[in-house]
Amino acid sequence: MPDYTVLLVAVDLSEEANQVIEGALRAANQDASHIHLAHVAEHPVTGIGELIGRNHRATDFQVRQKVYPGLKALADAHGIPANNLHILLGEPADELHALAEKMHTELIVCGSHGRKGFELLLGSTATRLLHGASCDVLTVRIQAEG
Repeated sequence: MPDYTVLLVAVDLSEEANQVIEGALRAANQDASHIHLAHVAEHPVTGIGELIGRNHRATDFQVRQKVYPGLKALADAHGIPANNLHILLGEPADELHALAEKMHTELIVCGSHGRKGFELLLGSTATRLLHGASCDVLTVRIQAEG
């Protein structure tokens, strides 16, 4: 396996994110300083805004403020530096590809539940990451807890 020095790890802030990070650490020879964690969030929009004529869309700052503690906790648990955290807003695969290009990422790491058939054809984030990446992509198979 190549020696990767810039790894971008896509996490969703669930307990399963730990498995994805552990896979990235193995690929980075346990060097957490090479790992960048990224979480892609969407802007929540409330339906009531349209009824009263006001936009109740959360600001970028509010979304980032809500996501950061969970992302920081994951980083701290695995020894990943705080300046290697990225909170992106938009469509996950597109945002991750853009960040990977900007950072000259050598490996993108994401989780996969091993879906097959129609679920795979409909397109998961892992599938879209794989097909649009200009670097290697590692999918870590998520194992059921228990």
